[in-house]
Amino acid sequence: MSIEWLIAALLATAVALAWWRHRATRRPPGTPPWMPRALWGAELAWAERTFRSQRRRLVARVDRAYRHGGRIVLLELKTRSANAVYDADIIELSVQRAAIEDATGERVAPRAWVLVEDVDSGWRTPHEVELLDDADLDLLTQRYRQLRGGQLHDAEPPVNPSACRSCGHLDRCQARFRDRC
Repeated sequence: MSIEWLIAALLATAVALAWWRHRATRRPPGTPPWMPRALWGAELAWAERTFRSQRRRLVARVDRAYRHGGRIVLLELKTRSANAVYDADIIELSVQRAAIEDATGERVAPRAWVLVEDVDSGWRTPHEVELLDDADLDLLTQRYRQLRGGQLHDAEPPVNPSACRSCGHLDRCQARFRDRC
């Protein structure tokens, strides 16, 4: 009879563990299926809103910003054929961070999310990224302004030539450097 009690106890423990695990991993009501687990329970702060940093002279349009853990957490939506995060995504989110902090005074988390939606399947995959710090963003902004102002003459084309084809500065670069796609 003791073996039956042992089996019953093990079965009861397995059921209790499965129930606890289900409760711990269950998405809160109203949470979209694509929402990263790290943002479960977060409150939407802004969607499709533009912020301006007067101090840095930057403007950024935020896809989604959530209040979570005492900070703002950014989420950028991208639709593309490659399930990948690019440097441009990190730069865009870093500019958003700076613009929100300067415009609102609220702290923005140093990590953000890029949600990539596959153009064919519609499947969404969240990617967590580390944002540029203030010093790196300021250097990048300074270099961008120097390039736009014609003050830099050593600008090299991107490693991936296809980046030129979709760039808004292609005409200016082709006229100046004559080595763009």
